[in-house]
Parts: sequence; structure tokens; C-alpha cells
Amino acid sequence: MPVPTCTWAQRKDKLFLTIDVQDVKDAKTNLDNVDGSGKLTFSGKSGDVQYDLEISFMKEIDVSASQVSVSPRCIFLLIAKTESTSGHWPRLTKESGKQATQHIKCDWDKWVDEDEEDEADKMDFSQYGNFDQFGGGMGGMGGMGGMEGMDEEEDSDDGEEVEGDSKEEEEEELPDLVK
Repeated sequence: MPVPTCTWAQRKDKLFLTIDVQDVKDAKTNLDNVDGSGKLTFSGKSGDVQYDLEISFMKEIDVSASQVSVSPRCIFLLIAKTESTSGHWPRLTKESGKQATQHIKCDWDKWVDEDEEDEADKMDFSQYGNFDQFGGGMGGMGGMGGMEGMDEEEDSDDGEEVEGDSKEEEEEELPDLVK
């Protein structure tokens, strides 16, 4: 049976795990602790394909504080670490090596480096106001010559002429090219 692709990220107190199976039916997800490490078992069917997944986590997990969400696009798990296993883990699984983890990838959208985690959690962008007022572009910035709406007569703000910018030089006739 095929093994679904998974993405993961972590914080010091939790793991984010996404199982990429769309329109899953009969999804069964089980989290448990076995032999000093957490374990995830998943099975589900998408179309005619039956998926099975088993991951032995590097350390124990807090099963009662963990959450599972099944959506039409994926299965998302928020897995709580225990107090004794909190902190950043060097890897997700007990096993190491490409063969054991070839279906598991890093979720860079959720990833935060260990030394930047406290800063990322504390960032509050509300103090910067509403960015919608800027229209998503560089309003008021001039464009290249020949663009609509640009006044060719405008000079720089300081009023000084720049070499090659005078009207006299622009009106100078160029010699015909020899064929």
C-alpha cells in the first residue's frame, strides 16, 4: 500500500504534521506512546487508493493534548510534546536515514529556527497599522520613459540638471547612419 507524503515543522512545545491525502474517506488516526517514543498510525482511502502510514517519533508525545483535523485537502496534526521532551528535536523520527524518512519533508511555511522562535511568537504587526492603504505597489514612483501618464517635462526634485538631461541635448540631430 502507498505511503502518503507528509510535511512537518516544530516549536519547542509542539510538532506540526500534515499528511497529504486529498478527499480521504474512512480516515483512522491513532497517537500513542510505545517504548519511550511517540507513535502515529494512519490509514485512509482516497479514490481507489488505500494509504497507510506509521511514524515512530524520536521522543514521547503528549497524546491527550494533541489534536487531529481532517479536511478535504489533508490531515493536519498538532502534536504536543511532553514537558520532559520539550525543546527542539534534531529530527522527527526515531529512525534516521533516507529510506526511513523518504516520504517526510520539511514544512518551510511553518518552520521557525530554534533561536528565532521567541521572536516569531512575540511579533505583533498590529502596531504597524493597515497596509491595505498602500495598494500593494510602489505608488508615486516614476516609471521608465515612454510609459503612459508620465510627464516628460518633469525633472528631479532638486531642480538641478543632470548631464544628458537638458532639452538642448535631446533636440540635437543625430547623423545618418552609413549603409
